[in-house]
Amino acid sequence: MEQTPKGNRVHIGFFGRCNAGKSTLINMLTDQPVSLVSEVAGTTTDPVSKSMEILPLGPVVITDTAGIDDTTELGTLRMEKTEEVVKKINLAVYVLRTDEEPTADDMHWLGLLKQNNVPIALFINEINVENKEKVESNTANKDKVELNTDDKEKLESNTSAYIKSHKGLSDLATVIGSADFTSNTKRIELLDLLGGLTPLDVEGDQTLLQGLVEEGDTIILVCPIDSAAPKGRLILPQVQTIREILDYKGLVLVCQTEELPAMINSLKYPPKMVICDSQAFDQVDELTPDTIPLTSFSILMARFKGKLQDLVAGVEAIKNLKAGSKVLISEGCTHRRQCDDIGTVKIPNLLKKQGHTDLQLEFTSGGAFPKDVSQYDLIIHCGACMLTRREVLRRIECAVVQGTPIVNYGVLIAALHGILERAISPFIDEIKG
Repeated sequence: MEQTPKGNRVHIGFFGRCNAGKSTLINMLTDQPVSLVSEVAGTTTDPVSKSMEILPLGPVVITDTAGIDDTTELGTLRMEKTEEVVKKINLAVYVLRTDEEPTADDMHWLGLLKQNNVPIALFINEINVENKEKVESNTANKDKVELNTDDKEKLESNTSAYIKSHKGLSDLATVIGSADFTSNTKRIELLDLLGGLTPLDVEGDQTLLQGLVEEGDTIILVCPIDSAAPKGRLILPQVQTIREILDYKGLVLVCQTEELPAMINSLKYPPKMVICDSQAFDQVDELTPDTIPLTSFSILMARFKGKLQDLVAGVEAIKNLKAGSKVLISEGCTHRRQCDDIGTVKIPNLLKKQGHTDLQLEFTSGGAFPKDVSQYDLIIHCGACMLTRREVLRRIECAVVQGTPIVNYGVLIAALHGILERAISPFIDEIKG
C-alpha cells in the first residue's frame, strides 16, 4: 500500500476552526502522531499532507488544513490554500466542538464543500464544559484522558442536543459522528462512517486498460530509454500498464523503438495492441502494421483520469495558432527537467517544426494551475499520472467552462504527426458516445 501512487489514493481534507480538534482527530483516526497538537490557535498554518493507509478506505492522502478563522497577517493566503484543497479532495471531514456554536465561517465552508459535491463527514468533538480542563491538558501532550461513564453519557447527550439545535448541519453533512477526540473509544465507529462514504471522482473499479485486454492477449509496450528517462526504472504509466496486463492474465512484451519490428516478427500471431511513449509516436507508427491497433500511455492516462472527448476536441485549436498565441504547457508533477524535457523542450520544438512559431509559452508544474485560463489560446497538459482524477477533471472543466481548448501530450503529438485517428481508434465509440 505504501507504493500506491499519490494520484491513485483517496484524498481526504480535514477542515474546521482553529483548535476545533482537527489535528487531534487525525492522530486519533490514524492511531499515530501525524499532526502537531497544541493549545496555541493556528498551530497548523499551511495544508499538510501525508500518505498512509486507513481501513476500510485503503491507501489515502490526508490533508490537515489551517483553521478557517485564521485572523493572522497571512490568514487570507492560508484560506486561499485551503480553498485549493477543497477543489482537489475526494472526501471531507469537517470538525466542530460541542462547547462552541457553529459560526458563519463554519457554514460558509460547509456550504463550499457541498457546492463542490464533496461528501462530508461532520465529526463533532465531544467536549463537556465540566471536563474541558481535562481535555485541554491532553492537547499539551500529556496522558490520555479517560472519562467515567457519567461523563460519557453527558457528552453524548450534549452532542445529540447540539445537532438538533443546529438543523442546518444535517442538510450540509453526508454523515454525522461524534467522539471525544482525545480517546480512541469511538475510533472504529468514526472510521466506519468515513469508510461508508463514496469518494468523489475516483477511479473506483475503472482500470487503465478497461475493455482493451482479455486473458491470453499479447500487448507490446514500446518504452524508449533516453536522457529524459528516469535512471534504473520505468515511468509510472508504463509500470501501471504492465501490472494491469498481468492482472488480466495477458502477455506483456517490452522493447525499445528500434526493436519493435523484430519483436512483432518473432510472434506467431500479431499482438492485440501496441502501446508506446508519445514521444516515439511517429517512429512507432511507421514500424507498426496498420492492422495492429496503436495508442500511447498518455492517451490511455487521459481516458483513465479525465475526459478523452474534451481533450480530442481541443485539437481543432492547434490549426488556429499563430504568432503571439498564448499557450499554457502544464505538468502535473515536479520532476527534474532534463535537456530534452518533453514539456519545456520537445513539445515547443515540435510546434515550431510544424510551423507554429513565435508562440507565447507559459509553464506550470505540480499543483499549480491558473484559476483564469481564458487568456490562453490552448492548454497542453501532461498525462497527469501523478494527479488525482478529481484534479484532472477539475482542470479540464475549468478550461471548458472558460472556453479554452485543452489537449494532453499524447493527443497533441499524435495530431501533429497526423496519426490521431489511429491513436484514438481503440476508443472511438467512447469518444463519439
